[in-house]
Amino acid sequence: MRIAAIDVGSNSLHLVVVETDGMGGHHVLAREKAMVRLARGEAKSGRISAEAFAAGLETLARMKGVIDSLECETVMACGTAALRNASNAPEFLAEAARIGIPIRIISGEEEARLIHQAVSHAIPFPDEPVVLVDIGGGSTELTWVGEGSVLASISIPWGLQRLADAAATADPPTAKDLKNVNGLMRKALKKARKGLPKHLPGGRLVLGTSGTLEDLGRGASGSYIFSAEQLRPFRQKLWRTNAKGRVERLGVDPKRAEVLHVGASWASALLDWVGAREVRVLPVGLREGMIWEALKHGGVAIPPLAERRRISVEQLAARLDPDPGHSLHVQRLADQLFVALSPYFELGDPEREWLSYAARLHDVGFSLSEKGHHKHGAYLIRNASLKGFWPEEVDIISQVVRHHRGKAPDPAKHEAFRQLEPWHRNVVEKLCAILRAADALDRRRRQAVRGIRAEVEGDRLILWLEAAGDLKPESEALEEKGDLLFRLLEAPVEIRAESGGSRV
Repeated sequence: MRIAAIDVGSNSLHLVVVETDGMGGHHVLAREKAMVRLARGEAKSGRISAEAFAAGLETLARMKGVIDSLECETVMACGTAALRNASNAPEFLAEAARIGIPIRIISGEEEARLIHQAVSHAIPFPDEPVVLVDIGGGSTELTWVGEGSVLASISIPWGLQRLADAAATADPPTAKDLKNVNGLMRKALKKARKGLPKHLPGGRLVLGTSGTLEDLGRGASGSYIFSAEQLRPFRQKLWRTNAKGRVERLGVDPKRAEVLHVGASWASALLDWVGAREVRVLPVGLREGMIWEALKHGGVAIPPLAERRRISVEQLAARLDPDPGHSLHVQRLADQLFVALSPYFELGDPEREWLSYAARLHDVGFSLSEKGHHKHGAYLIRNASLKGFWPEEVDIISQVVRHHRGKAPDPAKHEAFRQLEPWHRNVVEKLCAILRAADALDRRRRQAVRGIRAEVEGDRLILWLEAAGDLKPESEALEEKGDLLFRLLEAPVEIRAESGGSRV
């Protein structure tokens, strides 16, 4: 069997094709890479530039030719931060599908999980704690590993290109530019710290899996291994030199020369943040993680057929849901909230599916008892033998249902939630926050809220509710059940209503 995986990253597109022998062995048939910088300028414009748009599609067409020539049975393509956030991402996805490369958008948490999978198959983890770091163009993923177990994981919505765009520097950069970049990084890391356990052990070693760290290693030490002390003088050289000089005198890749000084500062800040003194760059990444994920499931593309999954959920709902009108409406509202909040939560297609299924099934526990129906619902979902789902997906959906009301999920108090991997705990927390809000907005089960959309005013998020009559009960319910959502957004949120196209 031949399997192809394409990582549609914010900086580069990577292709790897492997052939399996049916006995657990495999070898690489092809590798392709192109730096197209989909995220360039997106932080300010909110869009993929016309140049990057065209270059990305041209690269995908070339990769499709390689895949066809090798007659691959399984083809996967995953999109990351640039495609999670760009307003014209749907157009890019449509054009990619016409080429014959359907792209599945994944969350930062899923990136971290798949990168961990790639690294765990590439090397044995050392006994001491280590931190996996992948600096992409639009986001940065970190995973703490100790004694072979994942201790914590986080996706920071700042990568090399996004940082460089947000804190544009002169050429050569000035002292003021450096101050601005450092200030932006401090704010990003302060916010990221809130999502991590309080007593997380530091790791002296960082295992890096990105082109940015590879370029920094080449400049700092001439190898794939470098120390924080070796990085410091190279970082200073990058900041004291213009883009042309970085290429001619420092040997930097021309396509990264404009931004690598920012990348050096970001890498240094991350090393200080996690307490690491050394970096070892590994020649693996998201695409290898995708390959291992497919191999884990027999070499098939993931996820299984969507229709099979949908039918199994609908069959369970038909048997156990006492009020399908309410559940279907909450499902619609939850999906609209998901789309409206995607720039804040950095989630992807798998999470959107899980939320939809959880919303459809969130009240099945009523079939056993009204009291504690969220707990009963989680139990029913775990034991329903849903077709087409991997076991970990069933666990995630059941936990979203379990916490759609009552106390927020807490690993110290909820055993089943604690048993999830850290990246899946992050996802469950976000999804159940959205489901709580959607459920509150149909408190009277009258579908008074017909739709939801979002606007940004300065640093404030405005949620507009399309109303049919008075929304006071729904507003009160949202105030009560929206605490988790508002806390996770970490931005002032204002709820407004509009009726018949008129704002009220």
